[in-house]
Amino acid sequence: MHTAIARFLVCAAWLVVACAAHAQPDTTGMNAGELERAGIAAFESGNLDDADAYFRAQAEQLPDSFVPFYNLAAVESLRGNPTAAEQHLSKAIAMGFSDLRTLKRDPHLDALRDRQLYKQVTERWQELLDARRASDTAFGNHLVPRNRESRTIERWKLELISTHGPVATDQSEAELNLLIDWSTKHFFPATANPNALTDDPWIMVILPDRAEFARWAIATFGPGARAGISSIGGAYDHNRRRLVAQDLGATLRHELIHVLHWRDMSRLGQEHAAWIQEGLASLVEDYDLEGTELVPAPSWRTNIVKRQLDIHRLSPIAELANTRMDRFVASRPLAKYAQSRAVMLFLYDRDKLDAFYATYTRTFDDDPTGLLALQQTLGLEQPEIEEQYRDWLRALPTVAETGTDLPATLGIKIENGTGDGVRVSDLPPGSRKRTGLRVGSFITHINDRPTRDLQELIRVLSDYMPGETVTLTHRRGRVYSTSDVELLPRK
Repeated sequence: MHTAIARFLVCAAWLVVACAAHAQPDTTGMNAGELERAGIAAFESGNLDDADAYFRAQAEQLPDSFVPFYNLAAVESLRGNPTAAEQHLSKAIAMGFSDLRTLKRDPHLDALRDRQLYKQVTERWQELLDARRASDTAFGNHLVPRNRESRTIERWKLELISTHGPVATDQSEAELNLLIDWSTKHFFPATANPNALTDDPWIMVILPDRAEFARWAIATFGPGARAGISSIGGAYDHNRRRLVAQDLGATLRHELIHVLHWRDMSRLGQEHAAWIQEGLASLVEDYDLEGTELVPAPSWRTNIVKRQLDIHRLSPIAELANTRMDRFVASRPLAKYAQSRAVMLFLYDRDKLDAFYATYTRTFDDDPTGLLALQQTLGLEQPEIEEQYRDWLRALPTVAETGTDLPATLGIKIENGTGDGVRVSDLPPGSRKRTGLRVGSFITHINDRPTRDLQELIRVLSDYMPGETVTLTHRRGRVYSTSDVELLPRK
């Protein structure tokens, strides 16, 4: 599942946490997420004693997370205990808190503005960022201990650490720049300003091999992740400013948009609706290039939505827009991700996506669900939007999802590889000479179009017919080659 994790729930004044003033609550059996939600609810209702209890219990479960300590600082500040608040804030900063905008605008920390710690932190902010960058880079180097490739993208404050070799790492760097340029043009223009990221921390983009990724996933999600490693593509942790992905295709693209989106939300002091966060991130999972312009394309996700429509199980956009993030990822997530992407593609096809995002950020306080922005952008009432959206879905082409959907074939057997391409698993007699491939080769591109996994290769290959010749880019070990292959008709 491609999703950002560990949202910074204290990133704006409207989210910071609270407490109560009666008997201490029973926190037995509550996990860290439940404790945080309970603490936020208590804080927002003014129950500072309860909030204190919930956050202390959360801190015991998450001793390496700055979030409960930042929230405890807010609790003590509102209680009129600035010294205790400073102690918690100091610990939060030492553990990785690095959001200067929140620190400056959070009204719950007003009691600390004139005190020494606050002045030192704000005056020496760049030193703190440098120290965090060094620490985060050390973590990335620890996660990728062998065959490490490192790239610094100074313009966007990204550190890229990869185990995929120099060629694939250079390709990833180029694609990151492509995606960022496209995203800042359409959605996040404020972050394209050279000075916009001055006070922001660096982001670590870490691309480990499968074994390294598995160790990270188990450490991050717990032992239960062991059974589902293959379904966890990666994640962006905004608290730690860390993106970890096990493939260079859809997951990396998806999580990078979360990086950019969270930067923009932090700038705005907003946390956008789940369907907008995941819809924008999913939009770039599959794209084509028209010249140098990135164009989002229909994909297996839009197939899911078309099938839902056909069997009369497609949820209204209004229902999707009112789904909280915890419900979004817990109940029928594939369907929700698919529909979120489809609505964004619907807006993109009408050249309305840029206007929608701009309207949404402007009207966020009036309607954080995004429905008001959708109606204003399209100039339609919700029932009319639903009708036009469904008509658009019916006309949308169905995308090939399996080899049997393809009119043409490479005439070989392939399987998912190690993140940068699909692996050749079997070559029928004569295929080695015909294709230039060997068992164990990895196909990374067809006609310079990335084919990082089976779904992407199938979508790309569906654009070609039997008898056409395509150029395959493939590698064996760290050696890259190309070969021209005539496509065969499917038998």
